[in-house]
Amino acid sequence: MKKLIAILGCMIVLISSCGKDDDAVQKVTKDVTVEQKTDNDANKKVVKTNVKDTENFFKKFEVYTPAQKYYFCAAFAMGAMSVVKPVTASAMVNYFMGLGVAKYNEGIDDETYQAFNEGKNTFRDEALINAILKRKICEDIMNEAADFARERNYHIADLDKRGKKEVEKVVKLIRKKKD
Repeated sequence: MKKLIAILGCMIVLISSCGKDDDAVQKVTKDVTVEQKTDNDANKKVVKTNVKDTENFFKKFEVYTPAQKYYFCAAFAMGAMSVVKPVTASAMVNYFMGLGVAKYNEGIDDETYQAFNEGKNTFRDEALINAILKRKICEDIMNEAADFARERNYHIADLDKRGKKEVEKVVKLIRKKKD
């Protein structure tokens, strides 16, 4: 698992640094405003979103609970896998979510979903991706969780089963947020 995350991290750096338009990749070093078009609106209005710099992100990350940090990193890892190998990412979703429940005795709720959502949206900011990879924050958290599962002899099938329930919660929260 450690090698997989390390390889994925390297691949993300390579992929994110090659062949991207300046408009597609935002290098953020201070607060900026980015315009995003929403498909939900009939008129396709432009919504302004405040993008935080990496230091503000890390300050916010530090006050996350351990479960929130894990779910952020689970979404970050799934995002990394999606870039490199989408089939692997979809196979790992239930496992990662189940592992979070097993280790932290906390599933997806409003607070953990907020962190999860930030983790999956991190891939809009190349500078933040690179900072997370450089500091090995998510690599360490995910390796610790994998070690926990191995030490407690959790079976992948059991974690997948637990994770399916959490994935359903995520889907419900996404639908709720869209309404």
